[in-house]
Amino acid sequence: MNLQPISSTPTTIITGFLGAGKTTLINQLIVHKARDGRWALLINEFGKIGIDGGLIAQDDGIAIKEVSGGCICCSSQLPLQVALVRLLGEHQPDRLIIEPTGLAHPDELLGQLSQPHWQTSLNIRAVLCVLSGTQWVQDKYRSHDGYIAHVRHADVVVCNRTDEINIDALTAWVSTINPHAKIILTGTPDELQALLDLAHHSTTPARTVALTAPHQQHTNNKADEPISLPYRYHESIGEHHVGGWRLPSDWQFDSYELQKWLLSRPDYLRIKGIIHTTEGWLMLNIAPDGISISDTDERADSRLEMIFGQMVDDAIWQAWDGVLMGMKS
Repeated sequence: MNLQPISSTPTTIITGFLGAGKTTLINQLIVHKARDGRWALLINEFGKIGIDGGLIAQDDGIAIKEVSGGCICCSSQLPLQVALVRLLGEHQPDRLIIEPTGLAHPDELLGQLSQPHWQTSLNIRAVLCVLSGTQWVQDKYRSHDGYIAHVRHADVVVCNRTDEINIDALTAWVSTINPHAKIILTGTPDELQALLDLAHHSTTPARTVALTAPHQQHTNNKADEPISLPYRYHESIGEHHVGGWRLPSDWQFDSYELQKWLLSRPDYLRIKGIIHTTEGWLMLNIAPDGISISDTDERADSRLEMIFGQMVDDAIWQAWDGVLMGMKS
């Protein structure tokens, strides 16, 4: 492998809580990027299955690398460093977008990317935080430290799903937390593209996380490592619980029963998947305040992942596994 010297690449971090609409914003940016533009996307997934890359609009001028199995800002810097070096060195993009998991700590990620060894490689631009109005109206989000942190460390807060939302109250809340943030309520494609070239202004000291000690293990796994299918896992990461499946592509699941079952899972924070169903291949992106289900192209395997804010014990996962297999046609 011949890695070329890495120049100072304009880099945008797009943050936001689980289900806020980060992937939707990225897809909007991709649709309107310059035809000859070479972009690179580094996507951090909380779970091990590796789905978010498949939710991104496909474009020949975009290289995508996923880092799965935990938060890159708090598990270990090594997966982040390796992914960035390979992505930048192999593809030589003229723009880099980093999408951390919705459970990430933006200040820690900024601290890592501000280290001296990245100064000649990355030109950090404005940090964009995606905020969902339908999440914001719920006190459980507004009072959540992680939710607030995304706003606190943003240069720009891009709001969506604001129909029937008290905009004055929303903007006042954002300004109280981060008076320096630019607030975007609506934007044309050109205006959204222009956000990528805004300067980053650090108003809060960023935390730097030390490299994981040699004897410690991090949970990061490559989403596309060879594994035997069918595959299922579940695990606790911090205060959250995550689990999912990778299944053979020729297995078909009853579309109606699958969707009904997924939407009845208790207290989920996020459900996402790309699955072969009796209605064809479906792409699912489900949050408590929004559901997106659409047709997609055939894939090498089916993938499904669920994130919860509380412990889900092994017996429940075993039962769910049986229910899911019972939908196989």
